[in-house]
Amino acid sequence: MLTNLIVQNYALLDEVNIEFSSGLNILTGETGSGKSILIGALGLILGSRATKDAIRSGMDSATVEGLFEWKSDEPMIPLPEDLDIEIEDRTLIIRRDVTRDGRSRCTVNGHPVTVTVLKRLGEFLVDLHGQHDHQSLLDQRTHINFLDGFGDIKRLKEQVAHAFRHFSGAARALKQLDEENLATRERRELYQFQLEELEKADVYPGEEDELEQELAVLEHAEQLIQVASTAYEALSQREDAVIDQLIQIIRSLEDIERIDVSLSEPVSNARSARYYLDDVVVFLQQYRDRIEFDPVRLDEVQERLEQLKMLKRKYGGTLKEVCVYRDRMADEINRLETADEHRAELEEALEQARKNLTAKAEKLSTARKKTASRMETRVVKELTELGMKKTLFQVHIGWHEVADGPIVIEGKSYQADASGMDHVEFLISPNQGEELKPLVHIASGGEISRVMLALKVILAESDQVRTLVFDEVDLGIGGRIAESIGQKLKLLSQSHQVLCITHLHQVACWGHTHFTVHKESSRGRTVTQINHLDQDGRVQEIARMLAGETVDDMAVTHAREILRRTLV
Repeated sequence: MLTNLIVQNYALLDEVNIEFSSGLNILTGETGSGKSILIGALGLILGSRATKDAIRSGMDSATVEGLFEWKSDEPMIPLPEDLDIEIEDRTLIIRRDVTRDGRSRCTVNGHPVTVTVLKRLGEFLVDLHGQHDHQSLLDQRTHINFLDGFGDIKRLKEQVAHAFRHFSGAARALKQLDEENLATRERRELYQFQLEELEKADVYPGEEDELEQELAVLEHAEQLIQVASTAYEALSQREDAVIDQLIQIIRSLEDIERIDVSLSEPVSNARSARYYLDDVVVFLQQYRDRIEFDPVRLDEVQERLEQLKMLKRKYGGTLKEVCVYRDRMADEINRLETADEHRAELEEALEQARKNLTAKAEKLSTARKKTASRMETRVVKELTELGMKKTLFQVHIGWHEVADGPIVIEGKSYQADASGMDHVEFLISPNQGEELKPLVHIASGGEISRVMLALKVILAESDQVRTLVFDEVDLGIGGRIAESIGQKLKLLSQSHQVLCITHLHQVACWGHTHFTVHKESSRGRTVTQINHLDQDGRVQEIARMLAGETVDDMAVTHAREILRRTLV
């Protein structure tokens, strides 16, 4: 609930710090004293539009700060995750500073936020009704929430929301497939040409390295043959061949090895060298005979390398990337060839999702129509007790036919979302003989407030917004009806924190906490003061509301009796 409201330099408010309580908070004062200014200040921290005219004359800025707290046994409000706001220690401190140059700084628990975030957050904290531009009842989009809150249809709503998400997912999948297929079909000829070129080229990773090595051999064939032949002849074919000389050396060493055994290791190494040279001779002979100068093969290798370079320029920096691209083209063409079959599967899934959504939405709509009938009866009863005896109230539930809606019934398609296909609007006729019209067209703020009061009374158990503000809910009424409004406000305050601005003692006397709003002069300037009243102060204020300017003993006695009666 709202426990503190601090306002500085806003309109006629110099600096006030109001401590609200749970239950019914009453604000009274003479006409023009500035009661609605306080509601305007509250609207600032709920995301209302700020103007420089709201800043107190002579000041550069205005500040409004609200403290919202939840008791340990009170359920916390569920905030949307995308707001990225955490309620720290069951507390929210919302602050807004407005400057004359049009800038507005908003913070929640010390963290900067945008006005948009502030406005969304405010929708979960406070409902303002009456002579104010923040009236949820005048937003036709909220009517469906009021209706659903009256009926026990949470499970049906969840089923429809789940069915709609499933349908939307199937629709997105089909749309994505069609977009991909369209883009692929436009490039299919190119893909086919590229795939054929790559498959014909038959490249593989590492081929370029192998060809580069082969090219080096082909380009230097004569030199390789000459060097290999010379080495081969020097090792084994000439009269002074290296191997023959090595054999003679080994024999000589073997002779003296018998004299000095320390030569055994060098002799062994010499024998090993001879065997290694035998292997070298065999290799050189085979190598010399294998190498040949082949101009035809040289041209082939050079052409192939040029082809590989061209493919790398077109399809990737390396042959590995070229092969990856080739495989991807093959997959794309294969996917396109099987797209029709896949599309048929998606179409069938979408149609099944549509049928399921339609069935669930129709069931929800039927439940809402039954709920609407009960709600109409209850609202009319409440409005009668609130002085609107001849009022007709109707919950209109309609479907919007569109060209390609998610729901199809008897060959017609209808608009729908996660809440179903129903478009709910409250219609009202406050005066006998007048036709029912949308609630938004009612000019009387008092009538709007009483309709909201009636709705809030019957929705009290399910309403998650815990703080309700009624600005001049008693406008244009009095007597027994005003007393009935006061009783209903007190009844509503059992489950909500209620702030009510009133001109009538029949309403004010039911409050748990009472504030007076009045003007006074301070340092040559007019300021609005807000004071919390004790019991004696309440008696005096109720007496003023009864008697006017002159409060006599009779008015005081009557005020005490009225307050005593409300405590019974």
